[in-house]
Amino acid sequence: MNYVRLGDERAWVHIVHRLDRETSGVMVFARHERHKTYLQSQFANREVHRTYHALVEGTPHHHSGTERAWLAEDRNLRVKKVKASFKGAKEAITHWTVEDADDEVSLIHITIETGRRHQIRMAMKALDCPVVGDELHGAETNPVSRIALHASALEFLHPDNDDPVRFEARVPFMAR
Repeated sequence: MNYVRLGDERAWVHIVHRLDRETSGVMVFARHERHKTYLQSQFANREVHRTYHALVEGTPHHHSGTERAWLAEDRNLRVKKVKASFKGAKEAITHWTVEDADDEVSLIHITIETGRRHQIRMAMKALDCPVVGDELHGAETNPVSRIALHASALEFLHPDNDDPVRFEARVPFMAR
């Protein structure tokens, strides 16, 4: 906001999407309401390609896979896995691949088709490999002093000209 207001003190920055509080990485903001609306429609229509990396405890039983689940939030915003018929259930589709692993942790490359609250954290829990630092979903270690989840790349159509653009952020943690 401060940067944008250097050129115009009335300027504003619109938040296009969200990340969980302790998740690092790429976020998109818009300088105009019309751009925010257009970008949010791309997210809603599953047209934005989102890539994440997670450092997880242990190693999944397979090298790659897809976790499909139905998730619902209660009134306190706690997320739980539910049946598809559950009132308020939303589908969560998470694709993952092990990039690196040792005896204690694995670095997982993740792409998501949907964008549900705690989607990735719930998917890793389902693999019996909770995200490092995610005590809420079963993690027992926290060597990076936060949840080890990182939004590493976003690809979407630029709101001015519909050119495809990609933004990346280096993964701040790596498997040992």
